[in-house]
Amino acid sequence: MITRRRPAPPLRRLDSRVSRRGLLGAGVLAGVLAASGVPLQARSRGGTLRLGLSQALPRGDWARAPAVLAQGAVYDTLTEIGPTGELVGELAQGWEAAPGAKRWHVVLRRDAVFHDGTPLRAEDVLASLARHRDGVLAHVAAMEPQGNQALLVSLREGDPDFPLLLADPRLIIGPEGRFDGTGTGLYRVAASQPVDGLRLERVTSHWKDGRAGWFDAIEAMTLPDPVQRLGALLAAEVDVVDPLPPDLVQEGLAAGMGIAAVQGNRQLHARLPHGADPALAAHLPHALNREALASAWGGKPAADHPLGPLHPALSALPPPAFDPKAAAALAGAVPVLTAWEGRPTEDATFRRALAGPWSSLRHDPALLGHLAAARVTEGPERAAHYAAAQAHCASAAPVVVVAHVPAVTLYDPSLVHDAVSPLAPLDGGRLAERWWRV
Repeated sequence: MITRRRPAPPLRRLDSRVSRRGLLGAGVLAGVLAASGVPLQARSRGGTLRLGLSQALPRGDWARAPAVLAQGAVYDTLTEIGPTGELVGELAQGWEAAPGAKRWHVVLRRDAVFHDGTPLRAEDVLASLARHRDGVLAHVAAMEPQGNQALLVSLREGDPDFPLLLADPRLIIGPEGRFDGTGTGLYRVAASQPVDGLRLERVTSHWKDGRAGWFDAIEAMTLPDPVQRLGALLAAEVDVVDPLPPDLVQEGLAAGMGIAAVQGNRQLHARLPHGADPALAAHLPHALNREALASAWGGKPAADHPLGPLHPALSALPPPAFDPKAAAALAGAVPVLTAWEGRPTEDATFRRALAGPWSSLRHDPALLGHLAAARVTEGPERAAHYAAAQAHCASAAPVVVVAHVPAVTLYDPSLVHDAVSPLAPLDGGRLAERWWRV
């Protein structure tokens, strides 16, 4: 579970089901905690981590770079969700909410510097976050600096989960809002680059020293074909790869590769293949044997809504039953399966869903009413609104959610890790700074 609240000092971890009333009624101060679960002497520094990724590598513009390279290496975000769910500060040293959680005061680290030696300033944070005012931060009404090392964020409505949102991998911080490869992270873009890849090198000194960043360098190559990724891993050309389909995972395990599989909010979606008759979409929810598909992917059958197993408000809606007649009606149009990642909180997940796969419902008044009510209520009332929102999505069925599936990472057994984050593959996108080699 994700730890969502921090009370006034002394700090302590709270379960994600903690009441929201305490936060909504008074300011909450959060600080920085160490997030290490392995004795530091057990970790060794050195070597090069080689990544085989499905996405294109950044070439000048890092705004859409893979999270494992951006948030997990070159850049930082304001907060970080640790592998076991604890919320800690990254570039933010602390944060405090005014009553109602509509106004947030965020204090920045004073020892964070960009790779060009420029100190981190509030203006850098504001310019970086401003790029997302039409997206993930659409509910932000205003942002203003409070000197060089703090900022004040005003929201359109109260959001007790705002510090968790600041850990979103899209909300990396660049100098003056630029994402040209100059960040504050543990790794900088190397001066000399390979022709067909990317090389990052460990910075000499960093405030995370002794806690993260165990490799001397990171090298990445793009391998969009899953078979190609597995082949590179088995040939010892890379150390870890982006997710593979179940049959290739089994092949990798048979060859002695290591595996980290953690159940989070990752979903397996099904859609009609390109060029198929749109009328066939009506048959799709019942045309899939979700039990069999979920078993093959190591997951559990799901109902057709965005929430996942890490969300306390996940309801027990039954998945649509398999109907062989519906499967036959597809007339050979084999469904395409794709993975989709939910966010740590219910609200953030619904926001992402309505901006993406569930966009046909983004103006639905009934759904939006339940989501708005869930933000300002708690306990059984809040759970009831989220249950109604899930049922509404499932009945409308714009998206077929086959299963909740684990985030699976296949890797060379010379790599070692502590607890692995369930938020996304590659240890929540932070494998490069958390893992090490023996």
